[in-house]
Amino acid sequence: MALANPACASGGTFPMKATQARLRAWGGVAEPITLCQQPTFSHQLGAALQRPAPSHLVVGNLRSYGDEVLNPDGHFIQTTHCDRVLHFDRRNGVVQVESGITLAALQRIIAPHGWMLPVTPGTALLTVGGAIANDVHGKNHHTAGTFGQHVRELGLVRSDGQVLRCGPTEQADWFAATLGGMGLTGAITEATLQLRPSGSGLLNIENHRFANLDGFFALDALHTPQHEYAVAWIDCAAQGRQLGRGIFSVADHQPSAGEVPPAVLPPSAAALRQRTVPCELPVSLINSLSLRPFNWFYYHRPGVGLPAHTQQSMYQWLYPLDRIQHWNRLYGRAGFVQFQCVIPPQHARDALQEMLTTIARSGTGSFLAVLKNFGNQRSPGLLSFPMPGTTLALDFPWQGQATATLLAQLHAINLAAKGRIYAAKDSHAPAHALAAGYPELATFSRYLDPKLQSRMRQRFGL
Repeated sequence: MALANPACASGGTFPMKATQARLRAWGGVAEPITLCQQPTFSHQLGAALQRPAPSHLVVGNLRSYGDEVLNPDGHFIQTTHCDRVLHFDRRNGVVQVESGITLAALQRIIAPHGWMLPVTPGTALLTVGGAIANDVHGKNHHTAGTFGQHVRELGLVRSDGQVLRCGPTEQADWFAATLGGMGLTGAITEATLQLRPSGSGLLNIENHRFANLDGFFALDALHTPQHEYAVAWIDCAAQGRQLGRGIFSVADHQPSAGEVPPAVLPPSAAALRQRTVPCELPVSLINSLSLRPFNWFYYHRPGVGLPAHTQQSMYQWLYPLDRIQHWNRLYGRAGFVQFQCVIPPQHARDALQEMLTTIARSGTGSFLAVLKNFGNQRSPGLLSFPMPGTTLALDFPWQGQATATLLAQLHAINLAAKGRIYAAKDSHAPAHALAAGYPELATFSRYLDPKLQSRMRQRFGL
């Protein structure tokens, strides 16, 4: 259940005292709830938006890390009951769904018919609406682009009652504003998606160790053009001559030899419940004492060599953390923050070196540190995050002012290198960071819905 109140387990409207419930983002930041609406069908989203309130915010399964999903007025519309498949063309791999269905639930429906989503991020537990609102990307950006590039059409309802049908060729301006628009242009009611064949559901994987950033860039240039997926894990606890070491991985789908075997289908909700962090811990298990030995063992783990070949279910490899329910609780009550940026190629090497040096000097580090190069594919989204360059994503346990200082330093390095931040992961970027990284921000602002409000919108002055 996404919201912190059992009354919200079924469709309806639930006014409540601010002390009774709080909505929590995945990173742990929270907002009191004064009104929670959970429509049962997507066509009810328009009426929910028009309910009298100072402002609203439409949320999904709450997998956003920061203040994107927090409404300062405490009025929320959650879409997770709007989770139906409206039409599935099994022959051509086209599916129309309500916006509240999760990627995992959708893939459990389409996988037995030999289809999969062309692009997914590192979790399948976000909603289709959330994937569009953040125009998410995956480990195959260089071959498949962003999620939004595979959306044929979407429905959008505004707080003034306006209903729009948007797509690459129909109401294309609204479509561009809504892709990556952080849910601020209106409520996404449903979407039509183009799927891709899933093959056998298995991936053939190669893993390579690299000793520093130069090693990463050399491996990326050699291997990424030849493979569908490419990503690297980087050891943020390493220092000195080991600074920037990590593991580079590439993968490709294995062709299907017949029916999709059950073992490679997404795990069911029941299976996920068997592997869970049962409660929020009083202190973070991700700290300076645990990071260094964990990263050392992960870097030296068996099955990684020059190169090492292995085979995995695509769900195991694409979503390793989805196998542990509520893994964010490992960070304790204070939660965690994520920093993600993308830096243009001409500045990437030096800026990343400076960032990693800054992190090492801070005495902290990241358990989940991802490094990869984006391709040249351009999403139509005005605020879509990917651009040609290198992206670095890092999770930090929240340690108050020390973490805030580190984030400020990383943001300064990113801005000096003409990089951009990923709003879906952000909660601390300065107000000018969005405009600095997104030249079409002024155009996007013309499509904002005046009744949709978030802490992030306030912070960026939109």
